[in-house]
Amino acid sequence: MPDSLQQAYLDAMDIPVWNLRGSVSTRAGEVQGCTYLKLGPGSSRVLLICEADVDSAGRLANDINRTLGGTPVWAWPCEDDVGVNLGSAIEENLFTTVAIFGNALAGQLFDGELPAHLNTANLVSLPSMQEIQNQAEARRLLWARLCRSGMLEQG
Repeated sequence: MPDSLQQAYLDAMDIPVWNLRGSVSTRAGEVQGCTYLKLGPGSSRVLLICEADVDSAGRLANDINRTLGGTPVWAWPCEDDVGVNLGSAIEENLFTTVAIFGNALAGQLFDGELPAHLNTANLVSLPSMQEIQNQAEARRLLWARLCRSGMLEQG
């Protein structure tokens, strides 16, 4: 069982775990407002939230899918109530990792600092899709955070 999945289960049961590599915030998050998400197709325990549906369908998204080694589920905010809220999406689909592309989008979903966990899922902040597309430093940061988060499938 991957470490991130074990940590998510332990956090859900309110079992504290000692971390030797620095302190990590373990406070549970709360989704702010009534932002609804439209979920795309996928079969992974990874949820990738981008700013718009076009971000999930482009060449960069395909490259990220291949990098992750599976079929992650992409999501984006939608204005009407045909979507689901983030907490419900995590519980219903058993997502263990939720990655949010861009600080602005994370700010829409959460008030203040992005928590380490929401329900049983680890939350990961990634650069925005536009930053990844245009900046080499953002691509390096994306790779580093994908590796640290445990989202890459072992192969």
